Amino acid sequence: MNYKERRKRLLEESGADAVLLLNIEGSSRASLIYYTGFTGTFAALLLTRNEEIFITDPRYTEQAKQQTGMQITEYRANKFFHEFLAEVINDKRPRRIAIEKEKITVEFMEKLSDKLSGNIEFVKVDGVIRKHRMVKDEGEVEKIKKAIEIAEKAFLDMLDFIKAGKSEKEVAAYLEYRMKVHGAERVGFETILASGSRSALPHGVASDKLIEEGDIIVVDFGCVYEGYHSDLTRMVAIGKPGREVRSVHKIVFEAQAKAIKDAKPGMTGKEIDAIARKYIESKGYKKEFGHGLGHGVGLEIHESPRVSTMGKEEIIEGTVFTIEPGIYLEGRFGVRIEDDVIMRKDGVEVLSTLDREIYVI
Repeated sequence: MNYKERRKRLLEESGADAVLLLNIEGSSRASLIYYTGFTGTFAALLLTRNEEIFITDPRYTEQAKQQTGMQITEYRANKFFHEFLAEVINDKRPRRIAIEKEKITVEFMEKLSDKLSGNIEFVKVDGVIRKHRMVKDEGEVEKIKKAIEIAEKAFLDMLDFIKAGKSEKEVAAYLEYRMKVHGAERVGFETILASGSRSALPHGVASDKLIEEGDIIVVDFGCVYEGYHSDLTRMVAIGKPGREVRSVHKIVFEAQAKAIKDAKPGMTGKEIDAIARKYIESKGYKKEFGHGLGHGVGLEIHESPRVSTMGKEEIIEGTVFTIEPGIYLEGRFGVRIEDDVIMRKDGVEVLSTLDREIYVI
């Protein structure tokens, strides 16, 4: 990954004479990773036409040197950070600064602006960053594949652990533990593990409910490897699932397969969403599929593009995203299947490898 080239491109396309990226205790960690390689939770990057200024505090000085290869400006807490940052900016005298407005609080910007000299205009660079990060290079794809591999191994381990009488939380904790054992730096999000009637909750995070004989279980899980996420969903049944569950699972399976087969580069997220959505609606489950078909995945678990009825962006070659149709019958059960895919020049390549059938315990 050529971080310097990424930063050069960011400044050129920002429409400003400086770019300021902030990561204050994790507020915009993903962008700092993408443009510098720094994985800590406190940093600022100021790019100007002549300099690259990387700021962090003594907790991360050595780490930042190793990860970024840049000269480090050290912030020590003898003054508020917004005051320190204002001094750095005032010294460089930019007049138009591009920032991630979606990641910076109004309060911080008010405090910073109050300390800046001259008439500085702040412009939004969020769209440029989303466009850059949406298309993955092969180095990024390999990290996502590794995150998928780790999650899949942990899921298969979990199948030997899960059984009636264990709580959802207990099983989810074991799954997350096994992801760590296999090399994850952390879980990607709070594991969704919903059994029985709770499986009809699209985001039913693990509860104290005990898993029962005859339950159908939605397991939505993923992890992070070197900053990059995986996001998968599979179905597990305690005992042979009933006819209706199998029927609904078949519809969801076929809807996903159609989207994988028919999605092509240049289609919008809305168009890809419609492939699966129309199929599910044709089977009589229009209202029971209430969320989008998928989302971009990478340094954040949810990033551009949207693959939903709101997805206006074209999905081009190199874009990694999820395809995750679902049907949810309130108070009864739900089914979702989710895989991570990448758009190639000829269509979708599925990156995940787990069987998509119901895993029967």
